Amino acid sequence: MIKNDELGLQAYRELKKMIVSGQLAPGEKIVQEKLAARMGISRTPLRVALQMLEAENLIEPKSKAGYQVKLMDDSEILEIFDCRIALEATAAGLLAKNIGGKDLEKLKGFFEPYLDKKTFSLATYKKDDSNFHHFIIAKCGNKFLEKLFQQGNLITYIERIGLIRPPEETLQEHLDIVHAILSRDPVQAESAMKLHLAKSKQIVEDKINNKQNLLATS
Repeated sequence: MIKNDELGLQAYRELKKMIVSGQLAPGEKIVQEKLAARMGISRTPLRVALQMLEAENLIEPKSKAGYQVKLMDDSEILEIFDCRIALEATAAGLLAKNIGGKDLEKLKGFFEPYLDKKTFSLATYKKDDSNFHHFIIAKCGNKFLEKLFQQGNLITYIERIGLIRPPEETLQEHLDIVHAILSRDPVQAESAMKLHLAKSKQIVEDKINNKQNLLATS
């Protein structure tokens, strides 16, 4: 017999996929009875899964007995970018010092397929974008940095936030990061990553400022 905690872990993984993919939309109420029936489990392992998701800040209490998928406001997205800039820029610099073997070809392969394409799938680019950033963290050689990134659940937030800017703007920035790492230039790798993330962060800051200006003049 599968224990409730094992079922809860399975349910957690499935629900997390649903949140990241948008099947469960931001702000959507989580109807526990329907979810339990849909997943073929009882309410007990489902509660285990929901507690895990709440601990990761992916859902939030809606009432005494209910939850909803957490809405991410722009100020929280800014904070996430601050964390990403600190960790990913450092990771890019470290990777430039440490990269070797098959990782060299893996790094080259993330964005080379897009060089000769005029049009391509945004969903595919988004996935490669996310995998690229995760690769840099995972391969940088600093286990404490990787653990901080994982504990902050940043890869999940990257996937949930999606593409802030279109590939036409970010492709060359990604290639610049790759080039700096392959050139074993840690200073340039760190700088290129900071610039890449800072430009996306600026989009969010401008959005917040525009809202504040509209409120001030209304």
